[in-house]
Amino acid sequence: MRFTPVVKLIFTIFTSSFLLACTHTSLEDSWKEPDHDRSYSKPLIIGISDSQQNRQIFEKQFAQKINEYQVEAVPSYTLISSKQKINRETVVETVQGTDIDAVLVTYLVSTEYEMKYQDSPVNTGYSGSSETNMMSSTIISKRGRSRSEEIISLKTDLFDVSRKQLVWSAQTETVGPESIDDTIIEVTDLLVERLVDDGLIK
Repeated sequence: MRFTPVVKLIFTIFTSSFLLACTHTSLEDSWKEPDHDRSYSKPLIIGISDSQQNRQIFEKQFAQKINEYQVEAVPSYTLISSKQKINRETVVETVQGTDIDAVLVTYLVSTEYEMKYQDSPVNTGYSGSSETNMMSSTIISKRGRSRSEEIISLKTDLFDVSRKQLVWSAQTETVGPESIDDTIIEVTDLLVERLVDDGLIK
């Protein structure tokens, strides 16, 4: 079946719009220690969350994504139980005597709500006559809608275990998240891509 140029154009616009609509997460900022040239082979992945279920889902997804690069990432829930408080002392004790060479910690920076207003795509203007039983002549020329959109900011820090030093950091922003699963996938995909680009995992 052959498509006309117009049909192809409509299909291209629709596909592009769909892809953009599915993308909610962006990398807002990142930093790498100047002159840092070391990559890591066994990072410990920590997700700070009030929900142990979300913590496990995040850490597992993050680790699996990193493992695709033949790097042995370790979810912290396999070493640090839900009954333990995740702090500096706990992490230091956990990695001591192991071959874990880095610690990746992701935590919530802020959750905000922003009011979004969208005009109606149809500018009706004067919408007919009440005498002809058409749309009421009193209809507003522009109808729109407003909605509250959630904005979630997460920060991820990478620490070198041997030096006990922060060597990399990145912040992501997710607008209007549809589900925790989708957000985790988007966030971890972006973070791993940047970690690879910055040469921290290979």
